[in-house]
Amino acid sequence: MKLNLSRREFHLAAAHMLLASSAGGALLGAATPALAQSRSVRLGTFGAIDAQNYIRAKNLSAKTFGPGVGSEFVTVRAGSEVISAMAGGSLDMCNIGSSPMMVGYANGLKASMVYVYKNIVDSECLVVQGNSGITTVAGLKGKKIGLPFNTSVHFAAVAALKFAGLGLGDVQLINMRADQIASAWQRREIDASYIWVPVLPRLTDDGGKIIFKTGDLNQKNLLIFDGLLVRDEFKQKSPDLVLAFLKDYEQIARGFKQDPKDAVETMTKFLNVDEAAVMRSLNTFYPVPASEQLSSRWMGKPGEKDTGVLKTLQTQAQFLLDSGQISAMPKDLGGLVDSSFVARMVG
Repeated sequence: MKLNLSRREFHLAAAHMLLASSAGGALLGAATPALAQSRSVRLGTFGAIDAQNYIRAKNLSAKTFGPGVGSEFVTVRAGSEVISAMAGGSLDMCNIGSSPMMVGYANGLKASMVYVYKNIVDSECLVVQGNSGITTVAGLKGKKIGLPFNTSVHFAAVAALKFAGLGLGDVQLINMRADQIASAWQRREIDASYIWVPVLPRLTDDGGKIIFKTGDLNQKNLLIFDGLLVRDEFKQKSPDLVLAFLKDYEQIARGFKQDPKDAVETMTKFLNVDEAAVMRSLNTFYPVPASEQLSSRWMGKPGEKDTGVLKTLQTQAQFLLDSGQISAMPKDLGGLVDSSFVARMVG
């Protein structure tokens, strides 16, 4: 399903998201009552191995944000939920793929990316059935590829096909939720899938062969990443809380890579998953240090225009426009990227 919302539909969805969150608590994890605090922050998490859940598991909110600051963790399932919750004012910060982030921005969401949450290298891959005989992306001509639309893998798949000389008319892209792909794969209803961890290992365990990794697009000067998106109103009112989270995030991310034992022990208990699943996630997690993010390859210095992140977002916006997922190109993509917090971290 295309996420091509009119402005009215966009804010209506946001209102419904806020109502559902408030009435049923379906999206809320454990929370500290915000009313009892003078200040509060609402952090999104995809219920995965991430810094937000690490902070929850270790009860580090007071250390991260300071005493007297309430913290609320909002569990989301898709980038579209992040956008809707932010539009409704019920979410302040969350990691999100660049594709739904661009859809939100194009629809008028007042939020900006302040940090490259992670570089996507091999956590998202194009995998083919093991007995298909396909060894290259070009070999997918005429084949069925299952993947979730309006996501980073959708963008990466179209880019990979283009670089291999194939157009959208040369393959059959099938829009499938991530939780549907493994069963469709087992029934051999699809010839290939572009998908992420933890679904990806299920396909390779069932004979799938990886023929393309998202990181391969770096050779074509395309960066596929998750960014930390922050509501502009929250960023302006509480810049110290944004900076505090970024500083702790960088420390936690460094620990994930340098000392995974603590992360494995913490996250297996907190998320009730096995150690192998946590290690798969950690092994495909590539944080980008703030000092690197200030380079023109990534976000660049505040106000810098010719950067890798902005070039990728421009390409992605064109893809979303061509595929009908946004109705018009944003006039100024620079308004989506704010590297001032990264500059403060480095300076």
